[in-house]
Parts: sequence; C-alpha cells; structure tokens
Amino acid sequence: MKEKNQNWARNKAILIHDETADWFATQYDKTHDHFSSSFSYGRKQINNYLFKEVLKLPKGAKILDIGCGTGHYLEQLINYGFDVTGIEPSEKMRKHAESKLPKGTVVNGSVLNLPFKDNSFDFIFAIEVFRYLNNEDNLCGFKEILRVLKPGGLFFGTFLNFYALDGFNILVAIRQLKERWFGKPLRCYTEFETPQRLEKKLICAGFSKIQMHGATIAPLMIIYRISRPLGKICAKILEPIDPQLSDISAFRSFAVHLIAVAQK
Repeated sequence: MKEKNQNWARNKAILIHDETADWFATQYDKTHDHFSSSFSYGRKQINNYLFKEVLKLPKGAKILDIGCGTGHYLEQLINYGFDVTGIEPSEKMRKHAESKLPKGTVVNGSVLNLPFKDNSFDFIFAIEVFRYLNNEDNLCGFKEILRVLKPGGLFFGTFLNFYALDGFNILVAIRQLKERWFGKPLRCYTEFETPQRLEKKLICAGFSKIQMHGATIAPLMIIYRISRPLGKICAKILEPIDPQLSDISAFRSFAVHLIAVAQK
C-alpha cells in the first residue's frame, strides 16, 4: 500500500504539471510585474533568496534546476553566465523549456534517480518540487541531491509550511475529508514541513550548515484570493517589510514558503 501511494503521488505530480504547463508559462511571462498575482508575488520573494545565493557563485559554475518546469530560471541563469542543466519529468513542461533553451539543457528524469555522476554540480535548487512527493521520496531526493553535489556545494529548496497563515493546510485537510467521505479524488499529494522537522531530515540525509528562511507574508495570499486588486495594493504596502516579518525566527513557521539552504 505504501509503494502504491508513493507511485500515485509521483504520477499525479507529473499529470498536474502536464495539465498546467501553459498556465505556468503565462504566469512566468507576467513576473515583470510581481504584484500582478499571488503567484508572481510569491515567486519574487523566493527569488530574492535564490539569487542572493546564486550570484555568490563564480561565472561558469555548474547549476542544476530540479523540476525546471518551463525553463524560466534556466534562461535567466544562462544570461548570468552559468553552466546550467534542468531536469523535468513533465513532457509538456519540457516542451516549453526546450523551445527557448539550447538543445540538451533540459533532460527527462526525476529527483529520485538523478541521471548524473557523483560530485557534478556546484549548486542545485528545487522550487516547489518536494511538496508533491511524500516523506520517503523527499528523503530519497535529498540523498540523490547530496550525491551529485560537489563537496561544499549548496542545495536550495522551497517547501510548504505546515503552520502557514494562508489557510492552505486547512484546505488540504478539507479535500482529504472529501476524498474519505465522498470519494472525491485528490488532485495531487501535498507534503507539509516545519522548520525543525525539515532541518532534521536534511541532517539525516547528510547535509551540514543548514539555514532556514521564511518568505511571503501568508495573509496576503488570502487577500489576493478575495480580490486581486486589493491584494496588489496590500502587497505594495507590505513588501518592504516582508523579509523581516516572514524570516524572523518567531514568524518563520507561519510564512507561505519555507526555504532551506544546505551545504554538502
């Protein structure tokens, strides 16, 4: 039963990204106005942390984007002069990425079995990937990332905060009850983390020097759902203090995105 559930989660993750590939491509095209939607705003807050780490790397550093989707990040990193590779199991996502990237940049595959040699990359990142895989697959993925990272290399990953104040954990719980009581199938699997639990998992996998960050003031997501224009207004007011409110230790568990930066 456990293996059946794992396979279901993996297959659903690919299916949902095949179904939403065009939507993601459209959303990334709009990120020049990062107040335009909750998606764009959230990605901007993640990007602040991601590029802070990436831009410390020397030109030509080897970077792997796990679950690279439409290739949005790879395209930017190529422009910065990095040697990049993306891995993406969704065929429709890959087609979007391949249409704008050099041939061979993106390959089919999974974080559970990375098709690369040991000690291959200086930096590996995974944006909103592990949320779709269960606990066992998360641990397997962490070990694979550690394997292909060079000594001293960094892993950057985003995760769903269990106690985030956007109410998403409550929504997922309601969906699970509907499945149990009324047979309504779940759209996908959802894995939540807490800073403490995630840090323990990364240490167990073999990482060291782990930093945790929180990103995106969670109640903003609720406001965006109620009214996008109102969400934009509130986001513009709150963005200057978002890093402070989301990332101080007392509030980190309540931010939308939990970010881990771990060294091999």
